[in-house]
Amino acid sequence: MKYLVLKKILGLTTILTLLPISNTRAIDKGYPLGNDETCSVWWAEVPYQIMTDDPVPVGKVRPLQLYAAANEYESVQLILFPHRILENFEITIEDLKNEKGTSIGNNRITIRKVEYVHVIRPTDDYGKVGWYPDPLPMFDGPVDLKPGINNPFLITIQVPENTSAGTYSGSIHLKATGWSRAVPYSIEVWNFKLPERPMVRSAFGIGTGQIKEYHNLKTEEELKEVTDKYYRIMRDYRIGPTDPFSLYPIKVRVDGLNWTGGIFNEENVVSGNKGLKVVDDEIEVNIEAHTNAWIEVDPEKNYILTWHAKTAQPDQKYCVLLQCYDRNKQLLPFENRMEEFTGDGSWKQDTLMIRPLREEIRYVSVHLFPVFRDQTGSYTGTTWFDDVQLVDREDNRNLIWQGDFEVDPVDLDLSVDFGEFDKAGRKYLDQLGFTAYNLSLEGLPSGTFFSQRRGVFNGFMQGTAEYDYLMQKYLTMVQDHLEEMGWLGREYVYWFDEPNTENYPFVREGMEIIHRSAPKITRFITEHQPGPDIMDVTEISCTVIGQLDPEIIKDLVAKGREFWSYVCCCPKAPYLSLFIDHDAVNMRMWLWLSYKFNMEGILVWSANYWNSQTASPENYLQNPWEDPMSYTVGYGLPFGKQSGWGNGDGRFFYPPNRNPNDHSRKFMEEPVPCLRLENIRDGIEDYEYLKLLEDMVSRGDIISNRRMKQALRLLEIPDTLVTGPVQYNKDPQALIQYRNKIGELLNDLSK
Repeated sequence: MKYLVLKKILGLTTILTLLPISNTRAIDKGYPLGNDETCSVWWAEVPYQIMTDDPVPVGKVRPLQLYAAANEYESVQLILFPHRILENFEITIEDLKNEKGTSIGNNRITIRKVEYVHVIRPTDDYGKVGWYPDPLPMFDGPVDLKPGINNPFLITIQVPENTSAGTYSGSIHLKATGWSRAVPYSIEVWNFKLPERPMVRSAFGIGTGQIKEYHNLKTEEELKEVTDKYYRIMRDYRIGPTDPFSLYPIKVRVDGLNWTGGIFNEENVVSGNKGLKVVDDEIEVNIEAHTNAWIEVDPEKNYILTWHAKTAQPDQKYCVLLQCYDRNKQLLPFENRMEEFTGDGSWKQDTLMIRPLREEIRYVSVHLFPVFRDQTGSYTGTTWFDDVQLVDREDNRNLIWQGDFEVDPVDLDLSVDFGEFDKAGRKYLDQLGFTAYNLSLEGLPSGTFFSQRRGVFNGFMQGTAEYDYLMQKYLTMVQDHLEEMGWLGREYVYWFDEPNTENYPFVREGMEIIHRSAPKITRFITEHQPGPDIMDVTEISCTVIGQLDPEIIKDLVAKGREFWSYVCCCPKAPYLSLFIDHDAVNMRMWLWLSYKFNMEGILVWSANYWNSQTASPENYLQNPWEDPMSYTVGYGLPFGKQSGWGNGDGRFFYPPNRNPNDHSRKFMEEPVPCLRLENIRDGIEDYEYLKLLEDMVSRGDIISNRRMKQALRLLEIPDTLVTGPVQYNKDPQALIQYRNKIGELLNDLSK
């Protein structure tokens, strides 16, 4: 970086003096705004957790003064401590005006009520039982405020990007039955603006399945409408969803194949080179393979369905189904021909006699189930099939094309439909401006440290000639299309999560599949035990915060690679963390650490993980408004095991439905954000302050030698603020003061 060279030339060796580093919770919170016999009013910055029983600050009144750049969101907590019940309490806010009469309208100001969740199972020894501030529903008022406790409200000003510099002032009007108060407040708008698109790339998982459950949605269109509201509020918080295309996938079609489902294999065959392996490893659905082409039949003729099958286990049941359709290719629901069969672990030939067909039947399809087909899909197992034939008994003619499963790659043709994908791309990349998205690709292998699975593309296993042929065509088409649309470079392919060392060869092979055919597409990996012997096959390395090594990052960044970090259920205290019962400043400090370590992105595995199918009773949804603990799911855990990942892990939004097991009402509203998310946005904007200053230094825009030295000192984040993910200052004032120094310098340099 150019500014590092300038630092060396100028001989700067000192750093800005700050408060001593503090690794204990902040105690002194906020500033008094006045006290009377009815209510005490005070305010505090967002990195402070205002507990219900925190003492009201005393001393001289300190006016509510904020500082922000244009195109920045700046929030403050306004707290009321009533001495008696405040009935019908409401807040109204005036427009903010400067001395020239220019205003920031109150339509740019939002009021949210800071609500509390009850932690009854602390995340760790650092967390404590108690009521913690987190949900931020919009304040619609009026409400009754209870006496003897703090009642915080979050007031957020969105400064328009064309706002001229200066001080904008107004009043916040507080009113209840028999009581009122006007609180003066102002915001100093600095003479620079933040970019329209965030400089920090991010990935916050959004589970559309949980949106559908908790909002009581029925249709795909309803789900798209509500999910869009999640994405839009994420845009306002300057973060992005991991996969904004989850409801708008790229559609792939392979011509030349008559089978969907199953895997073409060469290991277990009766004749020829290939058979079909059908695996059902799902306990909630029935897995099958079926013909694609319509099989035309004559209802006046007799037919017999024959095949060879080999089950993985002796006495394993499997099923074969013939479905019937009319001349318009509409399913005739009560004309199925289906039987169960029993395998013995070796190849056996079986038949299904087709009784005379009804006159309406004109077409049929064949379906192969590897296990007994029940209503819930609870059976699992594997069966191999070969030489499937539907024989016309009059002339002994076979009507099933490709029933022998013999396929030549040259006979295959691939087409890709980007219609729905492009619709989402124009909305979420071009309009909302998300700077990063997970590119979900068909056929790739997948896995975690717990298990891994080789890739399958339309029935062809990774490593076969057919797989390589189709993947090469497919990946090339995707890469070229992204480049044509102007979206190449924002994508990342995140297909393996947290590999252990023994997974590295598998990961390396999968990364090579992508790079061989689409070398411009960005590969991505999350790591919980990073090592140089795997980082060379990714363009983005994303390491859990507890394993960050600044020297590894420095080396990779010097080679042109990108580095992110992520937080999740671990590590816990004393590390920076996302937990509700840890310090609020953590999420903001995460972005300062990101800048200090030259990281360009942040990741959280989920922002709306509200329910564990492992931990919750059957047909029951956990209520995150009542229980903030995130319970473990998957990884081979038995149903009913209720172990916690941590309070708030995977949750940065709350569903608007506060009683998720009541399905009587549909919720089309946007989600409710949280206080931790406010701190992330503030941290992202802090990061942008630093990057703007860095850019001014690198471009040589700073003429004054004194100002240049000041800028270089500020860009060298001192260890008294943050050294690493364990040693960082928990006193929010240290961070706030440092941010304001950068803002003041940028303001002076931009005049």
